[in-house]
Amino acid sequence: MATTTESKATAQLKQTVAAQKETLSRTLNRISSLTDEIALLRGELNRFKSDVAKDVQYLTQRVDG
Repeated sequence: MATTTESKATAQLKQTVAAQKETLSRTLNRISSLTDEIALLRGELNRFKSDVAKDVQYLTQRVDG
């Protein structure tokens, strides 16, 4: 009887570990995706800052000039 209980416990633990592996895999994929998205957003933000600085410089020159 102990063997049957141990077998059930082992099977349940294996199922839990498999579910946790799947959850971890999805989480890691999502983190990777978000990391890529953050890198793209940083690039876009830097380009936006540069464009705004150029626009401000242009407008300043037009007003002062």
